[in-house]
Amino acid sequence: MISIANGLRISATNLDALRSGAIVGAFSKTFLAIDRSFALYPDLQTENSNLVTVDLWAECKNCESIDNTFDLLKLSQLTALPIEELESIFQQRASIFLVVLRVYKLSNPIQVQQQSTGNFVPLPESITIFEKIPILDDEQFQQIQDQSKDLELSIISSQFPDIALDDEDFLRINSNILSAETQEVIDEENQINDSLSWIKTISKLGDRSIETDTGKNNWEAGTDFENIAKQGLEFLGFTIDESHKGGAGGLDLFCSKPYPLTGECKAGKSVPSRTTEELLKLGGMRLGIDKFLESKKLIIGAGKVSNDVITASHEWKVSIIKAMTLQKLVELKAKYDGAVNLFELKQYMQAGQIDDKIHEYIQKVESDIKLRSHVVQTVKNFLLNNSFKEVETNVIFGLYAGSNPPKSLSTEELKEILIELSSPLAGYLGRVEEKGKKCDRFYYLRDLPT
Repeated sequence: MISIANGLRISATNLDALRSGAIVGAFSKTFLAIDRSFALYPDLQTENSNLVTVDLWAECKNCESIDNTFDLLKLSQLTALPIEELESIFQQRASIFLVVLRVYKLSNPIQVQQQSTGNFVPLPESITIFEKIPILDDEQFQQIQDQSKDLELSIISSQFPDIALDDEDFLRINSNILSAETQEVIDEENQINDSLSWIKTISKLGDRSIETDTGKNNWEAGTDFENIAKQGLEFLGFTIDESHKGGAGGLDLFCSKPYPLTGECKAGKSVPSRTTEELLKLGGMRLGIDKFLESKKLIIGAGKVSNDVITASHEWKVSIIKAMTLQKLVELKAKYDGAVNLFELKQYMQAGQIDDKIHEYIQKVESDIKLRSHVVQTVKNFLLNNSFKEVETNVIFGLYAGSNPPKSLSTEELKEILIELSSPLAGYLGRVEEKGKKCDRFYYLRDLPT
């Protein structure tokens, strides 16, 4: 399964040739990591509609920097662009990236708002690929790729030849290249950060500081916290059942997937007495006793929890967490998208006040990330220091063991982590493929920051 959130802007002429299977070459303004997946957004302006149809996606199989000393005739053969258009491109920028794309059809084409700028265009919603529908089969793709290599094109060398770096790493190292696109990447990151600013308000709304700031009454402040708690749970991956909208006399929240979760949200300086009984009453009444009892039960509040709430929570297996604990979980998810496993989290949702248990889970996840970051750096440092393209698992094991690692691993444990880090959804390492089969050799793609 592959998830795609952005579309690479491609010349309409170039895209038509890719669609026909005549070529596999295209341009990118920024460096693309090997095996990175994205939709293909046709760069065209239509006056009759502000929507653009996107019906293809691709995997990057190679990415090289080129400048205007490149043979334009050969470049035209690779990308199907006329020489006049190529000349225009190099008049606008000193260098650009030539990429080899493995192109696939989207089973369900989508409509995207026209956007006139940006190397990558955000899609209205992420696309999940369950089945690959290639334009060219394996043999055809390899044949055209080999024909491209026969052109013996000269590539600009960088200080890290043959090592695939991610967009941001490449632009940071080669700060003299594509300065406009560097700003584009920074702007895109800032937009993402702005869009996640709501996370920092979870705890504030929980302790009802908004009531002081804006003069809202208790009910309004409680509703604000209920809404932000729902948003946080949904961000973590729960599916909120909209038939339970909360409000006076209503169940605050019910999550139907990936497992049933019934919740009560309490803003203010304390979680009042009888909160557990309130959850039991509303949950049983709105969901039915059997469905309610089978669900995980959760109280979220910022303030002090009364003793009778805690006593009843142990009797009825209700978990209690502070608003700040929910915020820390959401922050972890925002920083590392695939870090929070809701089924693992379920095991920590025991009866009573469980903030310490959730913090234990967060620390476990952060330790796992730190370990994987160390593995990535071990591979990266070895390749950079020795100018190698790839390294075998057994060599990585020896390097890892002698690198003061955060945790001892067996060869099999390390191999599982290497495979995980080289999956298309992770993309921190690449895994060498020969004759259609994956090998036990890996190469560096991008850092995993901690």
